[in-house]
Amino acid sequence: MQLLLAVVVVLPLVGAVAALLPAPPGLKGRSPEQAVLRHGVTVTGVVLAAAIALAVGFDHDHPARMQATTDISWIPALDIRIHLGIDGISLPLLVLTALLTFLCALYSYSHLPKGPSPKAFVALLLVLESGTLATFAVLDLVLFFLAFEMVLIPMYFLIARWGGEHRVAAAWKFILYTLLGSVVMLLGLLLIGLKSGTFDMVALATDNGPKAQLSHTIQILAVLAVGIGLAVKSPMWPLHSWLPDAHTAAPTVGSVLLAGVLLKMGTYGFVRIALPIAPDGMHTFAPYLAAFAVAGIIYGSLACLALARRGAKGDLKRLIAYSSVGHMGFVLLGIATMTPTGVNGALFANIAHGLITGLLFFLVGALKDRYGTSDLDQLAGHTGAALYGRAPRLGGLFAFGAIASLGLPGLAGFWGEMLAMFGAFQPAAGLSRPAFLTFMALAGLGTLLTAAYLLIVVRRVCMGGRTEESARQPYGSGTGVGTGTGTEPDGGPTAPAPAAPATTGSTATATAPATTTTLAPENQGGPTIPDIARHEYAAWSPLAVLTVVAGLWPAALLGLTDPAVQQLLGGGK
Repeated sequence: MQLLLAVVVVLPLVGAVAALLPAPPGLKGRSPEQAVLRHGVTVTGVVLAAAIALAVGFDHDHPARMQATTDISWIPALDIRIHLGIDGISLPLLVLTALLTFLCALYSYSHLPKGPSPKAFVALLLVLESGTLATFAVLDLVLFFLAFEMVLIPMYFLIARWGGEHRVAAAWKFILYTLLGSVVMLLGLLLIGLKSGTFDMVALATDNGPKAQLSHTIQILAVLAVGIGLAVKSPMWPLHSWLPDAHTAAPTVGSVLLAGVLLKMGTYGFVRIALPIAPDGMHTFAPYLAAFAVAGIIYGSLACLALARRGAKGDLKRLIAYSSVGHMGFVLLGIATMTPTGVNGALFANIAHGLITGLLFFLVGALKDRYGTSDLDQLAGHTGAALYGRAPRLGGLFAFGAIASLGLPGLAGFWGEMLAMFGAFQPAAGLSRPAFLTFMALAGLGTLLTAAYLLIVVRRVCMGGRTEESARQPYGSGTGVGTGTGTEPDGGPTAPAPAAPATTGSTATATAPATTTTLAPENQGGPTIPDIARHEYAAWSPLAVLTVVAGLWPAALLGLTDPAVQQLLGGGK
């Protein structure tokens, strides 16, 4: 188990170095580019297999106990140790990270975004995976900070070099926000370590351990500093403004990883550091955290409603980014309740959001590839994009992702948000119940707003009229789907999309025929477009299946997290 955890954390880093080396002659395949992409799939596949083996070998009877631990002295003078381990809180996030990274590598093998060398792309993807996995596995505050920062540089380059329009500005905004937040967080982590005499997260989480050296004032200062850095990454309103730009500009796999795992690093830090190590400080700030969380839920939903309305020129990627602000608000609300119910809901919502939003970003990327744009008005036109008629399986899966995101019972999105609101109904002792009841009511309003904008998006993207105008609308002309100019990954304009799927990075300038074509009514607004391809099935199916499994069998996840949360909130008892 120790070896497996070390392999999971270190192997992607070794693979990143190997990706930059020349491919052996016998492994080049059709081209060196294919070889390095195949290398990325292989490494991430081995990491996923090791993570699954780790989950199978995990002692499910004692999920609150740290397992597969490695504890080696690194800097004795400061008592900084290479301390690794997993429990029921970190294991699901570890497996989710390995899964999403493998699916991104698999998707990129057949659909690499336009940009510089594929070697650099694969290397950055693997470095990003290593940093994220390390964040969920380390048990030392200094190592946590290093792993937390390790993901910033590869994500910056993935956005800046392989992204779409305004990619450089979005990448700079991402790096500046997160770095500034991290500087403040580092001060808080150092304050905890220096005042307590240790950076060991396990020792600090026990009531009778070094945590006793942290006074009430020190805990307040530590939670304030650490919380700011974690809130930027979460992202908490009003520190969220880097997220929509980053998602809109990022390549598809960048958006999937950013939403699926990077945002979880912030909320995981609240659960692993703020709650057990500085409970008095967390108790002081919990009402404010809950208020900001609820503000994010309402703000994100209203922003999505504004983007979804006709004539708003709303970008689908930007809309899903704002929806993440709302969904992560439920996670923060659950944490702010400081109750086992709320925190378990937050952890469940973390996993559900990674599965569902990862799937949605894959689907929106596919729509952009086929239509040449993710602008909702250009996709829908006057009558709707009619995806059900043009690409039934793609339309059905998009509707499934949207319905899961709005929290339909029986799917993964339901349980986390419900438990977070249950936690707000009866918050921890000492917290104002009237205030949290108000937060719960506002969060409930947020679920209604979420359902409203997602159903509007489904209607505009998946449905379409059978009007005379739509029946005679040639693909790529007039006000129908595919009009106007889109944006390619290199930021340049493209001509209206042709009937065939647009190849990523295409520079074709062909226009649609000038003649009007009469189309069959079953096409509902235009000719058919390519439906889900085999590599898309391979990358998306696991996310859809797990969304259903987690929704129908929540005990599989809650059985892991609940004992660990109970022990964490109980001071290690």
